[in-house]
Amino acid sequence: MDKRTSSNSLINVRSKLVHKLLNRAFLFFVFMIAIALLVIFADERGIMDVPLVIKDTLEALVTILVSYALATLFAKLTVNRILNYFEGVGHIEERILMSKMYLALIYLIATLVVFWQLGITKQNIAIFLGLMATGFAFAIRDVILSYFIWFILLTKKPFKIGDYIKVGEDCSSEGLVKHIGMFYVVIDPTPETYEDYLKVPNKVFLEKPIRNYGRGKFQSGFDMYFDLDEIPADFPAKVEALKERIWNSIDVDVSLFMGSDKDGIKITVYYRSTYDRREQIRHQITAMMLDELRPAKNRLSPYESVNDT
Repeated sequence: MDKRTSSNSLINVRSKLVHKLLNRAFLFFVFMIAIALLVIFADERGIMDVPLVIKDTLEALVTILVSYALATLFAKLTVNRILNYFEGVGHIEERILMSKMYLALIYLIATLVVFWQLGITKQNIAIFLGLMATGFAFAIRDVILSYFIWFILLTKKPFKIGDYIKVGEDCSSEGLVKHIGMFYVVIDPTPETYEDYLKVPNKVFLEKPIRNYGRGKFQSGFDMYFDLDEIPADFPAKVEALKERIWNSIDVDVSLFMGSDKDGIKITVYYRSTYDRREQIRHQITAMMLDELRPAKNRLSPYESVNDT
C-alpha cells in the first residue's frame, strides 16, 4: 500500500509539472499569435505599412503557432487521462515514458499539419526531415545518447526508483535512486537527509558496472586483522564470546570466520542488512570486536556481495 501510495504521489507531482509546462507553452503561443495578428490587422487598416514579405511570414507564423497552441491545449486536456488509463500497467517509470511519448506524438502530428497547411509536398517534407534529422543528430549526439540510455534504463530496468545501487567499483556513487531522468539519475547516499544527493550522467551506466542492492537485505562483510605477537592465548574463546555477544545484541544475521593470509590472522565478518542500516551495524560489530579482542591495529578492507533475499 505504501509503495503504491508513493508511486501515485510521484505521478501526481509529475502531472503537475507537465501541466505547468503546458500552461506556459500555451500562453507563449497565444501571446505570439496576438502580436502577429495585431501587426497584420494594423497593415490591413492602413495604420502601418508592412512589407509584403513580412506580412506573408507573419501569416505563416500564425498558422504554425495556432497549430502548436491547439496541440498544447489538447495535450493539457488529455495527458492526465493517458496516465490514468495506464495506471495499472507496469511501473512508474514506464508510465512516465508513455506520457512523454504521447506528448511527442501530439507535437509530431501538429508539425505534419503545419507542413500540410503551408502547402509543402511530401517529397519536400521527406528531404527537409532527413536533412534536419541528420544535422540535429550530429549537433546533439551526446543528448541523443543520453536519451537512448534513459530509454534503456526505463525498459530494461537494471534498477528502479526506490532501489539502492552502486555505480562502479568505488563507494562514491551509491545510494537510493530518487529519480531517473532523461540526462541523469539522482542518487541519494543519505536518504534520511534531503540536502545532499548525486546526479550521475546517464552515459556512466554504459561505462561502469551497476550493483543493485534492491530494497531488502543484502550481504556485506569486512576483515579485521591482528598482529601475531598481540594474539592472546585464549583467542578462540574470545571469538566465541564475541559471536554470542553480537548475536544477542544485534538483530541481524551475523557469521564470523577465523582465517589467515599474508597480512596475518584475521576474522571475516558477514552480515545481512538493509542499505540504510549497513554502516550502523558495521560500526556496532567493529566496536564489539575492539572491546572483546583488543587487536593491536584495526585494518578494514570492506567488500560486499549481493544475495537475493
